[in-house]
Amino acid sequence: RVANKYYNSANVKPSRAFTGWMKQRKREFTAKDETSAFLERCEYVCVENEEDQRRLPTVNEKRARELFEDFKEQSSPFAVLLVPGLWGHHYPGYYVTVRDMFRSIDIECEISRVNSEGSVKENARTVKDEIEALCENKNKDDEKRRKRVLAMGHSKGGLDIAAALALFETELEDKLAGFVCVQSPYGGSPIAEDLLSNKYVRSGVHFALEAAFGESRNSEAIKKMVKPVEDLTYRARIRFLRKHPLPEQFRDKTVCFHSKTTSKDSAMTNIALYSLSQYNEEGDGLVCRSDAEIPHTRVVRYDEEFDHVDPAFPTSFSDALVRDHREFYAKENERRIKRGNKMLLPTPLGIKGAELTSQVLAVPGRVKHDTASVHLALAHLALSAPAKKKKQKKKKERIQNGEREVVVNEDDAQQTTKTTAIEVA
Repeated sequence: RVANKYYNSANVKPSRAFTGWMKQRKREFTAKDETSAFLERCEYVCVENEEDQRRLPTVNEKRARELFEDFKEQSSPFAVLLVPGLWGHHYPGYYVTVRDMFRSIDIECEISRVNSEGSVKENARTVKDEIEALCENKNKDDEKRRKRVLAMGHSKGGLDIAAALALFETELEDKLAGFVCVQSPYGGSPIAEDLLSNKYVRSGVHFALEAAFGESRNSEAIKKMVKPVEDLTYRARIRFLRKHPLPEQFRDKTVCFHSKTTSKDSAMTNIALYSLSQYNEEGDGLVCRSDAEIPHTRVVRYDEEFDHVDPAFPTSFSDALVRDHREFYAKENERRIKRGNKMLLPTPLGIKGAELTSQVLAVPGRVKHDTASVHLALAHLALSAPAKKKKQKKKKERIQNGEREVVVNEDDAQQTTKTTAIEVA
């Protein structure tokens, strides 16, 4: 109520100068639209049940296997690393549907153990270590079969991966098969910016965390929980990207996916309408479309209904899912306590939240493609990166009356000479 009173009286729009800043400030901003290529792959593996519209679309496993057959036979096989977003480990089933689908078609796939309340820089090192672990050659006698990793991150998970590639470029340059950002606020998020823009709204965030975690809103623990949200603000992203943009060598391997939500059945629609009414920006509820594209990469501008939780949460909720989550949570609890991190969301709260979310996601007809099909299509698109043109090497030779430049073409090993003005004189 305090926050509403503040905004209504002052008519403040904290993110008005930032939304879409990458495109506004960089005249050279370019991105290759791969939406049609993505839809071809998605339609190939996704099956709609025409006889029973009450059932959700599913993956045709046979076609999914066929789609990746060529990549499996290559000399450098790949594994998939899924990186969850903010507070992702607290919710049962986060990315489990996608992981199980990759495994069902015999592709190694793991969900990252990044600290889902950690900062971008902190998680970047974890992602780097996990990529290197997946790349370890199990058969040391066969160097040609060394694996590379396709890293896929949802929401803040995409930022963690991008940070790892920027901070550890040399270590990861030969280990990355592809990079997929799914609804990641690469430029920042107006929701994060607005929530932390002034003391009135920020206090509301602290109140909410206090209620969820049972810690005092002024405690160090709550302040640490707010830190990763700060990493998603426009100001934080601008500061970070000035020093650590995505390296050029990874751009062709990168695919950015963003979407929007307008469905009355979506839990994110009202938040998306806030961004639309305040900043005239479409989005999935938490991320604006104009902030989800990395410059000079390939992008998928998905126009079907797909809100911010659709890619990660399961559409069905079972006792087995709850049991697995409780077991995982107990182990994660022990691991974090050993590291001095006691901030863990109560499991019942996470289960209840995931159960309600699953009920919303299971509404028939709301989405055209299921999350597994979307990730399979994005993975194939990232792995199908266009071949890089080999750069020409230049070297200079001294001659008697001047200087001559020799251009060596690596493709056909032919040499052409260019006479300089000095030599003509």
